[in-house]
Amino acid sequence: MLIQNVRKEPAGTELFLPAGYDVVWSALALVLLAGFVAAVVLVARALARTGPRVPRLHDLVAADPVRRAARRHGVTVSALAVGAATLVGIVTAQSVAGVDGLAEGVLTGLTPAIVGAAFLGTHAVGELTWPRQRTAVRAATLQARSVRDVTPRGLRLLTWALGGLVLALVVIGGLTAGADGRSVTRVRVDGWSTAGPYPGWFYGAWLALAAVVLVAGSEGVLRLVARRPAVPRVASAWDLALRRTSAHRVLRGVQLALAVTAAGTLGVGANAAARAGYAGAASLVAVAVALALAGLWVAVQPAPDPDEDGTGSPAPVVAGARADA
Repeated sequence: MLIQNVRKEPAGTELFLPAGYDVVWSALALVLLAGFVAAVVLVARALARTGPRVPRLHDLVAADPVRRAARRHGVTVSALAVGAATLVGIVTAQSVAGVDGLAEGVLTGLTPAIVGAAFLGTHAVGELTWPRQRTAVRAATLQARSVRDVTPRGLRLLTWALGGLVLALVVIGGLTAGADGRSVTRVRVDGWSTAGPYPGWFYGAWLALAAVVLVAGSEGVLRLVARRPAVPRVASAWDLALRRTSAHRVLRGVQLALAVTAAGTLGVGANAAARAGYAGAASLVAVAVALALAGLWVAVQPAPDPDEDGTGSPAPVVAGARADA
């Protein structure tokens, strides 16, 4: 049996590249879906609070300007990060619609990472501009804090796992792609069929780089959270809890960007493989959708309240406690 090797790229491969208006409508649909899921989560949380309300520490010490200012700075940074990420996402979507050819596919794949980078950059600026102690006498402890101390362990492991998943999908796509690095071919007895785009090395190299940048960037911002100036005149435990709240806000956004990148890589690759004739590949599209929704679910989870301990009861107030550096 002879199999003819065709060096010329099959005609029509570039037709599988997404058109600009398709990308815009897809982004709009994703935003609407995210808003719907967030609304459902907020309604469910509101219904769950129908029972007697447990007083929290910030209700008891509402007159404390130090705690209030620290909480306000953290919330402001988080809101600005979400706003910057949304704005960059809109601009990137418009940029995708304005480019043609292979650059369109590359920019589309990098969109979640670009949005995540804007999210991380805003958080980094917020940590670098964290208010420093302005008291005449500054107090500090000799206890050094590390990233592990201020970071939710499960959320950090999830972020690293999603980054590893993107790299694994890139390697699989690169090893199974055609010579052009952006299509997949299935050879049959009666001929062959090729489909694209496919996350081979042509696209995968950029996706792998984006995953590494996001994970490394998140670790850098978490280091800033661990080393930022302490909140003056509050208990050391409260300051540590506030840092963990900031770390949670950072990681939930980064894991969403990585989850969407992994889901897009898997979904695009499975779709191309299914059109090329590989049986069962279409089922992986459902896995990709589930992965993206899981990342969205994690992203809408509320950050832990620094005014509550692990059991949800008000944390003790320590009067005259020293602040940590």
